[in-house]
Amino acid sequence: MNYKLNIIGTHSANSAFESIYVPFVSFANEEQKKLIENYIFLQIDKFFEKIYPTGVIRSQLSYSKLITEEDFKKVRIAYFYNNLFHDLERDSDGKLKLKIKWSITFDDKCTPIQLVNVPPSYRGYKHKVNDFSDKDTQGRPHRKYGTIEINGKPVFYYIYFTLQEILDVAKQKSI
Repeated sequence: MNYKLNIIGTHSANSAFESIYVPFVSFANEEQKKLIENYIFLQIDKFFEKIYPTGVIRSQLSYSKLITEEDFKKVRIAYFYNNLFHDLERDSDGKLKLKIKWSITFDDKCTPIQLVNVPPSYRGYKHKVNDFSDKDTQGRPHRKYGTIEINGKPVFYYIYFTLQEILDVAKQKSI
C-alpha cells in the first residue's frame, strides 16, 4: 500500500534539528503561535517557582537543539559542552553557580519526575495514603520533568507538555 495522507511532514534540511526524534509543531497563523508561546512561558515560570521559590538564573535551550534519551547513545560529548556546559561558572568557594537551561519536550521518556503536594500538616512520619498528591491545589496534575545534572545539581530541565494541552490552548482563540 502506498497511501499519502499529507498529515505528517518532515523537517526541512535547513531547520537544523539536533535530533531526528523531536517533532516540529506548526500552526496556521502568528496569533496561535504567540498564544501558545505565552502559555508555555507562563507554565515554565510556574514550574520554576515551585522548584526554586527564591528564584534561579535560567535560559531556554533552543527547541531545535533538544535531544532525547535515544540520542544519548549517539551524540558526541561536544554537544553537551556546546549547548549545556559552555557558560557554567563557579563561585568563590569553587561550587557551581546554578545557571539552568530548559526546553519543552513531548517525549514522556525524558521526564520521569513528577512533583507532589505535601499537606502542611505532614511531619515526615506515619503518612496516610492520601498525604501525597500528584495534583496541585486546584486538582491539576503537576508538570512532569527530567534533568541533566553535574555533581547532583541540575543544569538542564526537560519540561513535559502534551500535544493535547497545546491544541487546547490553540483552540481557545480559534474560529
